Amino acid sequence: MPFWNTTKIRQECQSHGMITPYREERAIRCAYELGVGSESYITSATESNTRLEEGEKVTIPPGQFGLLTTREIIYVPNHAIAFISIRASIKFQGLINVSGFHVDPGFRGPLKFAVYNAGSRDIDVDQDERVFMIWFADLTEDTPDPYGPLPTSTNIITAKDLGRLKGEVASPGELKKQMEEMKTELEKKIHAVEQTKLFNRSILFAILTALLMLYLTSFIKPYFDETGKSSAQAATTPAAATGADPSAVSRAFITMPAHLGFYILGGGGLAGLGAIAAAWIIRQRPR
Repeated sequence: MPFWNTTKIRQECQSHGMITPYREERAIRCAYELGVGSESYITSATESNTRLEEGEKVTIPPGQFGLLTTREIIYVPNHAIAFISIRASIKFQGLINVSGFHVDPGFRGPLKFAVYNAGSRDIDVDQDERVFMIWFADLTEDTPDPYGPLPTSTNIITAKDLGRLKGEVASPGELKKQMEEMKTELEKKIHAVEQTKLFNRSILFAILTALLMLYLTSFIKPYFDETGKSSAQAATTPAAATGADPSAVSRAFITMPAHLGFYILGGGGLAGLGAIAAAWIIRQRPR
């Protein structure tokens, strides 16, 4: 089963119309380089339309399957068989052919390639870009059971083809993306919990400060006020009446201004409000 060289490929294509449209410069190194056609489907697509606008690129994201068609119509004579693959320059980007690797004798029509992007980046291909390769080899004689004619259809990629590919693709790239999204979401939730705890602590501190100031103002301040009054009365009483030294009497009592308690309460309230404001600002700060 010898393979055809470049010269024989060119002769057979010209005499039997094996490739349409045929361009002689694409018959090179014992193979013919086929271009990307005007229909494609990618599993990440949100719609089922397979038609491409003239000049529109085909983008295959990482971890996604796709169907690509050839621009050329292929005919394999009954005395030959063909083998297909993807060019090495495209393979190195991560594009893998997961469909069949041969074309039956008697087949006539465009080829459909099922591909998978095993790389880490999008793979972009242009229409008519040389992506596929086809080789031909002789059979010992004409096959008695050639490939039958294809059903007539306006689309190369049919609804049956789409049904085989549709569905969520659990690829390594997609799983990695989902894990990164879950990690980011978890970090945001942890940050929100920490900020809530800080905010609640600040409010609790403010409440305790206000209660303490209220206690000091309500219970402690009146005691000092009464003590101050007693001290003042004692200071105005003649020393001879008490029989004590006036300077010693005045030093025996601690006096507090009547308005000092309000200062303490106000200061505590301002401190609490400051703590709440600081916690709110920290909570609103983006992570």
